[in-house]
This record gives sequence, C-alpha cells and structure tokens, in this order.
Amino acid sequence: MVKTETFVVEGMSCTGCSSKLKKALEALNGVSEADVVLEGGTVTIQYDPALVTPEKFAETVEDLGFDLAS
Repeated sequence: MVKTETFVVEGMSCTGCSSKLKKALEALNGVSEADVVLEGGTVTIQYDPALVTPEKFAETVEDLGFDLAS
C-alpha cells in the first residue's frame, strides 16, 4: 500500500538544494517518488510505510543540512 504525505522543508534556498533532496529521498528503499517544491518549501513523498518511515525522511533531510516538519 502506497502512502502519500507532504512535509515542510526548512533551509532550501536553490534548485541545487531541491535536486539533492529529491535524489536522496528517492534513493531510500520504499520511496517511489519525492516531489520537491522549492518555492513552497515542501516535499510530497509517495512511499510504502512497511519499508520506510517519516522518521527516516527526517534523518535523511537533516543529514543534508535541512529541517523537516510535518
């Protein structure tokens, strides 16, 4: 079962930031798509909750130097 959630990402300032974030999130096992919107500071993630959790998203985002809020 695929779940879709949107999160606020704080700290993105350029298209390079959003591209790096998209690539890192889509590399996670269980994530089928990550749609990053730089202008709105959001990311919408389609994922399988049996394989990956929002906590893992937060960890991945923070490793890149950004903050994730739901």
